[in-house]
Amino acid sequence: MTLAVDDTIAAISTAVGNGAIAIVRLSGPHSLPIAEAILRTRRKLRRAPRSLCYGRVVDPASSEVVDEVLAVYLPAPRTYTRQDMVEINVHGGALSARRVLALCLRQGSRLAQPGEFTLRAFLNGRIDLTQAEAVRDLVEARTVAAARQALAQLDGNLASRLRRMRQRLLSVLAALEATIDFDVEEVERESLRQSLLMVLDEAKELLSSARTAQLIRQGVRVAIIGRPNVGKSSLLNALLGSDRAIVSPVPGTTRDTIEEAIAIQGVPIVFVDTAGITGRKADALERAGIERSQRALGQADIALLVLDSSQPLTDDDRAVAALAQAAPTVVMAWNKCDLPSVAQDSPAPHARSVRVSALTGEGLDELQQALLEAALDGQGLPSEVALTSERQAQAVGRAATALGRAVAASRLPDDMLAADIRDAIDALGEVTGETTSEDLLATVFAGFCTGK
Repeated sequence: MTLAVDDTIAAISTAVGNGAIAIVRLSGPHSLPIAEAILRTRRKLRRAPRSLCYGRVVDPASSEVVDEVLAVYLPAPRTYTRQDMVEINVHGGALSARRVLALCLRQGSRLAQPGEFTLRAFLNGRIDLTQAEAVRDLVEARTVAAARQALAQLDGNLASRLRRMRQRLLSVLAALEATIDFDVEEVERESLRQSLLMVLDEAKELLSSARTAQLIRQGVRVAIIGRPNVGKSSLLNALLGSDRAIVSPVPGTTRDTIEEAIAIQGVPIVFVDTAGITGRKADALERAGIERSQRALGQADIALLVLDSSQPLTDDDRAVAALAQAAPTVVMAWNKCDLPSVAQDSPAPHARSVRVSALTGEGLDELQQALLEAALDGQGLPSEVALTSERQAQAVGRAATALGRAVAASRLPDDMLAADIRDAIDALGEVTGETTSEDLLATVFAGFCTGK
């Protein structure tokens, strides 16, 4: 990823597809001249900054009118990138936007790389790296909880806490280095140790939030498994509140996996309905379905094992229960509880167990709660200050490791202790971008869409 910020970039900033409007965005020192070269407006953009101007986009080479538009000039530094920007609102649909973008490129701008507008906002000091990630998370949010979490991070809540932690460590390091370089009075070691412990406790608290915060952003995959005709598809339909999967008394109806998602208390849950797994001899199509079921189970965070509470357990039930152990967590749904139940042992005694009826809806709320608790592993939903990406968690984890070494070695010579504290400071700085590299930035911004 190039880190050049002196050229002018352009991109379509709205999603692909037909809509009321599409936006072509320019950022850089030549944004205004490029826009004015293709725009014919009653008022010059430069005379009406931050105001929408009605006009037309005209091809300078042929004088052909390309579209009727509204455009706005946003002078630096009060812009998203802290550079001069122009946004041109064209009629929605891919054609108009592409033609206007092509004219911008022909006038001297270049096509923006994915996330380059937000990268410039970071490089120009408008946002830090956690806020840049929050922009991406807000765009990709699938639930209200995920959007709230992203907005809290965009407000700088996480960055503020990390900077306070880092500043405390910098103060400790400065005191240590003074004793090393200037032979001043030695730092009181117990006070130093307590300061390190305080930051270490904060790092551990943040790390405890990482898993649940990432679940809210990324979601949880739940593979619905069981032998044929225990009611897997009926249960999926009941959970979704719609007839998404085909339901039939004929065994083997489901031949392929079906994916659908709902939100449970703000956590996205992706259900994967699978073909019934059986030990009997199956035809080629059934075998392919069973193989896909096993692959889905291998990719799942939770196995939802569905059993028929009105029938005795079969060898197939026990075989499926054994396969379910490959998933990190197992939840059992004893379906058809509206029918007379048969006394039977649990094939997965350590799994959470819920009695449900896909037909009447009994127990569905309890099943959703069991799935949520399994996903959160007994932890509650995170506070607004949380580590929302694996990158953030790894960096804070490295800081915690370095601080753990420093606490354990608080009686060692000052220079050895200072090295561990520097490692922790650098690791915390990676989260906010105060210490960074081109490779790190390329990793962070690789997941952005073009135009953001």
